[in-house]
Amino acid sequence: MTNKNENILKQLTGKLAEFESIADLLESEKPDRTIDGSHIDTDFLMGMIEIEIKLQTATLRVQRSIMEALGIDPEEKPEPKKVKEEGSDWPPEEILRHCTLEDNVLRLPQVQFGKKSYAEAKKWIEEAGGSWCGGKVQGFVFPFDAGRVFSILHEGRRCNLRQEYQFFATPPELADRLVSLAGGIGPEDKVCEPSAGTGAILEAILRDCPIESVDCYEAMPENAEMLGKIPQANIVGEDWLASDGETYTKIVANPPFSKNQDVDHVLKMYERLLPGGTLAAITSRHWMIGQESKCERFRQWLQERGAQTWDVDPGEFKDSGTDIATAIVVINKPG
Repeated sequence: MTNKNENILKQLTGKLAEFESIADLLESEKPDRTIDGSHIDTDFLMGMIEIEIKLQTATLRVQRSIMEALGIDPEEKPEPKKVKEEGSDWPPEEILRHCTLEDNVLRLPQVQFGKKSYAEAKKWIEEAGGSWCGGKVQGFVFPFDAGRVFSILHEGRRCNLRQEYQFFATPPELADRLVSLAGGIGPEDKVCEPSAGTGAILEAILRDCPIESVDCYEAMPENAEMLGKIPQANIVGEDWLASDGETYTKIVANPPFSKNQDVDHVLKMYERLLPGGTLAAITSRHWMIGQESKCERFRQWLQERGAQTWDVDPGEFKDSGTDIATAIVVINKPG
């Protein structure tokens, strides 16, 4: 250390000690705030404020000198962080190719994408069953093992589970009504749910009667995983229309509608129904007005079996993602 620098430090140390002694004085003496007990001593207060301002100014000058001694330009302002522009022109497929899956949470890449592409990528993830979770998670979470759907999205392909599997969950109140129209469930019944989904109708069956087991079919792997968490769900297959074997006293279902699949499901339900049994199914209303020979034959077939039908209120499936007009079909098989 040079003599010059040593002298500067000694002087600063002495001034610091002097300043600390002033602080001790103010703490011990407690200066008067008023002149006569009622009037504020404004001259004293203004004098103290002036000293404080000068001390702050001196402190800033000292800081500036220290920065210059360290080779730092006090006038130099830090450059603002540049937002990564990578990804700004990515389509949703490219965004999803760069996403990651960890602990069943899907996270998007840390780049700046366009609003339109982000909105589309978000839509694709939601179609695949994900929902955004903020807070500490900051990612899309899934109610099932997301491995399969992630692999599809990661390839830049769409994975619309509702469209692919025609899955629109049955609202609880409608599920209860369906079970009631089936004549209710008793402990002696052998029951099947041919399109079990995540278990909405199964839970309605159990609310009506806590039976030990219900045979279930479910084609969508993610739904089957969630369904398997219900102890009474006995998952016996994926494709109801390709199944064979067991017959039942009660079959209750909300089958897929596209391409008249609901018609095929009801016919199969009747085939697997024991004499004296009852089936209750939610269907679209297309078969009621369709001019295809399949719809005409189905209308005739229902009439011959004394089927009963009820219209379901419009908008019943709105929260499930569709506004399609639906009905309930109930058939009792002669004993």
